[in-house]
Amino acid sequence: MPIRAQWKSRESPGLTSLNQLLGWCADGGEAPRLARKQAGVWQTLSCARFFAQACALSRRIEASPGERVAILAESSPEWLIADFACLAAGVIDVPIYPTLTAPQVAHILRDSGAIGAFVSTAEQKAKIISQRAELPALRWICCFADSDWTERLAPAGAPPTLAELEATPASQLATLLYTSGTTGTPKGVMLTHANLCANLNVSTMDFYFGEGERRLSILPLSHITERHIAYVDMLYDATTYFAESMEAVAANLIEVRPTVLVSVPRLYEKIAAGVRAQAAAKPALARRIFAWSQLVGRELAPHRLAGTRPPRRLRWRAHIAHRLVWRKLRDRMGGALTKCISGGAPLGRDVAEFMLAMSVVVDEGYGLSETSPVIALNRPGKRRLGSVGQPLPNVEVRVAEDGELQVRGPSVFSGYWNLPQESAAALRDGWFQTGDIGHQDKDGFLYITDRKKDLIKTSGGKFIAPQPIEALLKRSALIAEAVVIGDGRNYAVALLVPQWPEVARRGLTCDDRAAACANAAVRALFQQALDEVNATLARFETIKKFALLAQEFTVESGELTPTVKVRRRAVEARHSALIASLYD
Repeated sequence: MPIRAQWKSRESPGLTSLNQLLGWCADGGEAPRLARKQAGVWQTLSCARFFAQACALSRRIEASPGERVAILAESSPEWLIADFACLAAGVIDVPIYPTLTAPQVAHILRDSGAIGAFVSTAEQKAKIISQRAELPALRWICCFADSDWTERLAPAGAPPTLAELEATPASQLATLLYTSGTTGTPKGVMLTHANLCANLNVSTMDFYFGEGERRLSILPLSHITERHIAYVDMLYDATTYFAESMEAVAANLIEVRPTVLVSVPRLYEKIAAGVRAQAAAKPALARRIFAWSQLVGRELAPHRLAGTRPPRRLRWRAHIAHRLVWRKLRDRMGGALTKCISGGAPLGRDVAEFMLAMSVVVDEGYGLSETSPVIALNRPGKRRLGSVGQPLPNVEVRVAEDGELQVRGPSVFSGYWNLPQESAAALRDGWFQTGDIGHQDKDGFLYITDRKKDLIKTSGGKFIAPQPIEALLKRSALIAEAVVIGDGRNYAVALLVPQWPEVARRGLTCDDRAAACANAAVRALFQQALDEVNATLARFETIKKFALLAQEFTVESGELTPTVKVRRRAVEARHSALIASLYD
C-alpha cells in the first residue's frame, strides 16, 4: 500500500525492504522527486524518471548479488540512483565520503573488497586510479560525468514489478557503512534492509507530513543521518533539493523555502551567532526590542515544547514579537519551516534555547551508524530541552554501571565487516555498547554527557567530561570551537577557535589572526569568558590555561570528520607543541 495513503493516519508504513520505496516511486508519475541547481536554475527529476533510471542501472551493474560496489560522490540525484540500483540488484553498496584522501579511499575499497565504484568527477576517479595497484578486487569505475553513465541509464527491458521489489529478503545486507574514524581506523558497519526499515517505520510517526513537502539536503549522503532522511523524503513524497555548497546554503534556504531542515549543530550555531551579531550592531532601541522578543520567546517556550495553547495575553505579545523580530529569522531560513532536526553531534542547549526563543523549534536527536541511525528523538508533544528525546518505540536503552548507554532493537547492526572480535566487543548479549556516557530521567528522556573514550582522567585521578565544558565555552559569542585537554595531566587546558567577526566587533584589530592570538587585549576578552565558565565548574574541572588558534578546524586539515565532528586526537597531534607550552 503506497505510503501516501497511510501517512495521514500516522501509522507505521510497515516497510520490510528499501526496494519498496523504489517501487512506490513508480506511482509518483511526474511529481518532482529530486532537484539540483544547474546554470542558475533548479532542475527537477520526476518520480517516474528516477524509477526508470534506477531500474535501468540495476540491470547494467557489473556485479553479482552480495558483491560490494562503492559510491564515491557528493550528494546528488546520481548518488541516490546508484544507491537504489545497487539495492534493486541485491548488490551491497559502500558509501565513501568524497572529502577523503586517496589512501583513505583505498583502505575502504580494499577492506570491503569492492569490485566496482561509482564516482562523481574525474578528480574522484583519479583518487582510485592512483591507488589501483593496491586494489586487486576492483574491476571497474563508472563516472557520473562520463558517457558510460548515460548509457547505463538507458531503458533496459521491462522494469521490475512492485512484487519483485517487495520480495527482497529483509535479512539481506543492504549497505556497508564505514564509520568516520574519530578515534581510529574506520570500521565497516553491516546494515540489512531489516535494520534500516525498522528505523524508518517509527522514526517519523509523530511528525506531520503534508502535501508539497520540501527539504534542503545539506549533509553528505555518505552520512547515515542524511541517507535516512533522504529515504524519509521518498516515504512522504517530499522533494529533496541538494544544496549547491555549504557556502550557498543561506541563499538556497531562501530560494527553496524548505519545510524540512536536517543538519548537524554547526549550521544552527552559525545561524544563532549571525542573528546575535546582527542584533548587537543595531541601535539601542532595536537591541531593546530584540531582548524583549527573547523574553517573550522564553515565556512561550514551555507551550511550544508541550504543544499547549498559551494565554491570550502571551499570544498577543508573541504576535508582536513575531512581526518585529522572529519573522526576520524565519525568513532567513526560508520562511516555511515546520520541522527542524539536529543530529550527528550534541546541540548546545544555549543554541536550542535561543532558536526556541526566536520561534524556531529544533528537535535534537541521537543515533549512530550502528543503529541505522536513530536511537532517540525529541518530537511533537514529547520534547525536553537539553535532552536528545525519548528512545523510539522499538528501541530499548539501558545505562551500564559506568554510565555507558547500551541499546537493543531491530535497527541495531549485525556486526563490523570482517572484524569478529570488535563485533563481539560491541555486541554483548544482544546489547550494543554505544561508547556514549549518559543517563535517562524518570520520564524516559535521554541525556548524553560525553563519549566514553573522550573522558579525561587527570594525574590526580579525577574524571572530567570535556563536552559539557566545551558547550559552556561555546555559549560565548567569542568562541566558535573549543577543545578541552588534560588526560594524564595535573590540570585541564583549552584550545579555543575565536569567532573573529565578534572579536572585530569589540573594536580589536584581527586582520593578522596569528598576531591577534597573542594580543593582550584579545586574550583578556577570552580570559573573562573562561572565568565565567570556570565559576560554574568544580575546582578539578576548571580550565587553568588556554591558547587561541588562528585557523578554524576543517575536514581538509584532518581536525574534523566528514560529519563535522572534532577529531580530538588529530587536534592534539597537530597542536602538540602549543599544548606542551601550556604545561611548562
